Amino acid sequence: MHGRKAPPLALTDWQNTKPLTLRGLKGKIVILDFWATHCAECLASVPKMNGLAAKYADQGVVFIGVCLADGGERMAAMVKRHKMNYPAALDDTGRTAKAFFADSYPDFYVIDRNGNLRWGDIENSHVEKAIGILLSETE
Repeated sequence: MHGRKAPPLALTDWQNTKPLTLRGLKGKIVILDFWATHCAECLASVPKMNGLAAKYADQGVVFIGVCLADGGERMAAMVKRHKMNYPAALDDTGRTAKAFFADSYPDFYVIDRNGNLRWGDIENSHVEKAIGILLSETE
């Protein structure tokens, strides 16, 4: 999928925003953070992702937390409890994870301003580097 158009998001129960689409975010850099409510490592990365989301928001970077269906009934409570400040939504059918081949978590996918998937299945420690590369590219 690298370099190809990112598949659409099939998400529900949006938190911290109205429903978002990749089509509506064209021109933005989008970071998808696939996570689960029972994943300690996922929840531990929230403060770092909050910081990155705030740091790069004015430069057109949008973070979206994609909560996996397993434990999804606790998503809204976990978003609030762990103070996730960026948009989050539930992948209740698993279609979004399947479309991106997201098979572990936390799992980060980076979509460029043209809606193309540039990096997939990267660790949270590499997210900021990917953002920097995309921000340095001319449109």
